[in-house]
Amino acid sequence: MRRQKIFHKYHFLSFVISVQAYLYSTYINSTAAKLGFSFTQIGLVNLILSIAYAMASVTLGHVGTRYGYKRTISFLAVYLFIVSMFGLFANNPEGLVIFAVLQGIFFGAFFPQVEGLIAKSESLLRIDPPSITGRFTLSWSTGNIIGVAFGPFLTVRAPGVIFVLGLIISGMTSLLVSLDYQKFGDTITFTPYRKLLEHSQNASVVTNKNAMRKLRLEYRIILFLGGLIYTSVLASFPKLMMLAGLKLENAGFLTVGANIGVLLTFVILQSWKGWVGNEYFCGILLSVVPMTGIIAFFAKNPLMFFLTALFAGFTYAVPYTFAIFYGLLSEEEEHGKQGALHEMVIGLLFGVGPLVGGMLFDKLGGNLGLLVYALSISVVIYLIQLLFNFAVQQQNQAK
Repeated sequence: MRRQKIFHKYHFLSFVISVQAYLYSTYINSTAAKLGFSFTQIGLVNLILSIAYAMASVTLGHVGTRYGYKRTISFLAVYLFIVSMFGLFANNPEGLVIFAVLQGIFFGAFFPQVEGLIAKSESLLRIDPPSITGRFTLSWSTGNIIGVAFGPFLTVRAPGVIFVLGLIISGMTSLLVSLDYQKFGDTITFTPYRKLLEHSQNASVVTNKNAMRKLRLEYRIILFLGGLIYTSVLASFPKLMMLAGLKLENAGFLTVGANIGVLLTFVILQSWKGWVGNEYFCGILLSVVPMTGIIAFFAKNPLMFFLTALFAGFTYAVPYTFAIFYGLLSEEEEHGKQGALHEMVIGLLFGVGPLVGGMLFDKLGGNLGLLVYALSISVVIYLIQLLFNFAVQQQNQAK
């Protein structure tokens, strides 16, 4: 009898690639801070990176739907190997920008493939929909924690290690995924733990395709807005902490609070699924956005920096959970397309957030700038939620 499992090897792949993704992103932001970039200049680098990420998502992100997810992942891993070689020499402003674009293309194209592969394969196994998205987000968010925590430290102490890891991971990924495709085809083969097959009552909202499409659009917009805070924190905290007198090499151990916040949110929302289709609870959970700004205003020491980062993680993970759930599970046979659109939103917010945030930080100062940023975004988020719910009420009354 085959052993039942909760996670499988493609969750592990998502974890490993996420470690590398955040090692590279923290290398870019930490090196920019070390080279003396302003907050706005750091934001511009992230904007360029995010445009590359978003363009790769919408152009290459759904290639796996047509040519096979595993074959596409294997090919992309070869590309990452080449990019990692280039990264060994990306230690000046020009090289840093080029490297940011090249690695952004890979991650923008990669994550829709693994999202689509997991969603397609696990839907065929009839796994509970929130468990499909929940376990995937747990896998990559755990990897993010490691990447963010150690990225600045390695950037200062041993930057070559970051790129050697990239070479090893990309080479092994290309080989092992290619072999897996030859053996099992373009689906994931595993025996799921029986609890994963028990569908929650609230997951019945999946059967209402019109409601799912509305919720998908609503929370993709809110994800973009809420994620602006999170991405600003990740991009600007290394420089902000340097200005506060903290060592750059230790910045990651405080900034990682954001990724711990992401992981905690995913664990809680995976265990408690009352949020599915419940707009009232979703609105309460979104209150983490204004709370982040209030905490940030009082961030003067390492503990408050960590708490600010922690709540910034909440502002991203809450709407992310909603958006990926309604996105990947709202259209049958379009897992790759929905994954690509989802990653496009992610890519754009990782550029717009640091740029707008950086401009505010330069003009108002880090603490006050983040407070103004968070409160402004909160107003827009709740306005959007009210407008979407009002439109639904109007439709229901018209029937």
